Amino acid sequence: MKNIVLIGFMGSGKSTIASVLSNRLNMAHIDSDTYIEEETHMSIIDIFKFKGEDYFRFLESKFIQSFCNTSDYVISTGGGMPIFNDIEDLGIIIYLDATFNVIRNRIEQANIDQGNKRPLFDDIQKAYSLYNDRQSIYKAKSNYCINANQNLDMIIDDILNTLDLNYI
Repeated sequence: MKNIVLIGFMGSGKSTIASVLSNRLNMAHIDSDTYIEEETHMSIIDIFKFKGEDYFRFLESKFIQSFCNTSDYVISTGGGMPIFNDIEDLGIIIYLDATFNVIRNRIEQANIDQGNKRPLFDDIQKAYSLYNDRQSIYKAKSNYCINANQNLDMIIDDILNTLDLNYI
């Protein structure tokens, strides 16, 4: 089966959904940010801090090259990957469309539960502006758009039904 590529703004649920979806479909899950961190032995924050955004986008392009001729992966991408890179050859692209308020609540909850701090959300106005700037690009680069404001099971069911994989 072609790769299934999940895109969307940070906090839209890409990694969580990809993990569950990959189990349901018996496919491998790969998170592009985690892959880059493992390959470079650096956190994404440190890559940005010490090497710069251009270098990080270069690493994303290398990731795309590595996985564009593969299959049977559910790929969760970083929020900026489809903004700064051509991803159409990675597979079937699904945009997880969540409202800014839902995303903000998820990020705040993750920060409370796991100490998972997102520096961009230190400035809510900046985060909201970036969110608005990216919405049309996510939609344009996706094959399908899924309502990611729902609970996890409903999102998974919507993806499976959209891809006509509900027999699994």
